[in-house]
Amino acid sequence: MTGFSFVQPFIPLYIKDMGGFSQTEAAFWSGLAISGAGIGMIISSPLWGLLADRTGRKPMVLRAMLGGAAVIALQGIAPNVYLFVVFRIIQGLLGGTVGAASALVTSSSPRDKTGYAMGLLMLAIYAGTALGPTIGGFSAHAFGYRTTFFITAGLLVVSSILVQILVKETFQPPAHKASLRNMWQLARAKAFMPLLITCGGISLAYQTSQPIIALYMSQLGSPETASVSSGLAFSLFGVFTAISSVIAGRLISRISPKKILVIACIGAGLLYILPMFAANTTQLIIFIGLIGLLQGSAVTSSTSMVGISVLITEQGIAYGLSQGANAAGFSLGPIIGGSAAQIIDFRYIFGLSTGFFLLLGLFAAKFVVDKTQKEVPQPAS
Repeated sequence: MTGFSFVQPFIPLYIKDMGGFSQTEAAFWSGLAISGAGIGMIISSPLWGLLADRTGRKPMVLRAMLGGAAVIALQGIAPNVYLFVVFRIIQGLLGGTVGAASALVTSSSPRDKTGYAMGLLMLAIYAGTALGPTIGGFSAHAFGYRTTFFITAGLLVVSSILVQILVKETFQPPAHKASLRNMWQLARAKAFMPLLITCGGISLAYQTSQPIIALYMSQLGSPETASVSSGLAFSLFGVFTAISSVIAGRLISRISPKKILVIACIGAGLLYILPMFAANTTQLIIFIGLIGLLQGSAVTSSTSMVGISVLITEQGIAYGLSQGANAAGFSLGPIIGGSAAQIIDFRYIFGLSTGFFLLLGLFAAKFVVDKTQKEVPQPAS
C-alpha cells in the first residue's frame, strides 16, 4: 500500500504538466484517470474473487501486486493523458490487492476474531497509505513525477517477493466449486445487496474530493510545494485512519458493527465540512487528516460485515463483489468531483462528500442487516 499510494497525491499535477492543461482541465482528466482503475476493477474483481475460491487467495494477492507493478511502470512512460488513462484501466483489471488480502485474512482467522483481524489488516493498509504519499510527494519534488512511478513498481515487486516467502496459506478446494450462479445469488441476496451498496457508497463519498486536493493545495499555497503538501495531507489521513481501524476492529466484538458503521458514516460526513473553511494549506492538511478518525471505522466495520455475512467457502466471491462495489464508487466519485470542479469552487467539492456520507449513514441504519455466519443459508450446489 505504500507503493500504491506513492503516486496518488500528484496525479493531477502530473496530468497538468503532461498535457499543459489548466487547473479545471487537469481536475477533469485526473478524475477520469483515478476512475480508470475503478472501471477496470468493476469488471474484473468479482471474477478474481470467484477464482480465489477455486484456487486459493494467496495467488490472487501475488497476481494483483505483480500486475500492478508492471502497469504502474508503464504509467511512468505514458506519452499523453489518453494512454495514461488506458494504463489506469488496465491497472484496475489486474489489481484488487485489498479484496484479495481481505479474503485471505478472513478465511485464515477464527470467526469470532474476524473484526479484530480485519482491523489489523486495515492498520497495515492505512499505515502504508500514510507513509506512501509523504515519501511519494518528496520523491516527486526531488526526482520528478515519472521517476516516482518506477519507484512504486519496485516496491510492489519487493512486496510480492515477501508475500511469496513469508505468507502461508492452507487452502482446501471446496467440494462444490464456486460458480457464477453462486456469485449472482449472493450479489442479489436481500441481506447482502445493501452491504454492497454501502461499501461502494463509502468509496464514492471519499473519492469525490480526490481529484481536486492537490489543485486546492496549489490554490491555497505555492504550486511548487503542492505535491509535498498533498502528500502530507494523505499521510496524516492515513495515520488517523489506521488508528481508527484498529479501534473499530477491537470494538466489533463488543458492539454491533452496524452501529459502528452508521456512526462512522454520519461522523465522517460532518468532518468533511471542515476543509471547506480552510484558509491555508496547513489547515487543509489538518482537516483532511481528521476525516480519517471516522473513515477507518466506516471501512473496517463494513469490510468485517462482508466476511461475517458469508460462509468461509464464499469469502473470495464476497470480497470480489465487495471490491467491485468499492471500484464502482472509486470510479464514479472522481468523475463526479472532477466534473463538479468545472462549475463550482474546489472547496465546495468537500460538501458533496458530506452529503454522500450523511445519506449513506441513513441508508445503512435502515437497510443494512447485521447478520452472523449462522444465519446465512448454505450455498447452492
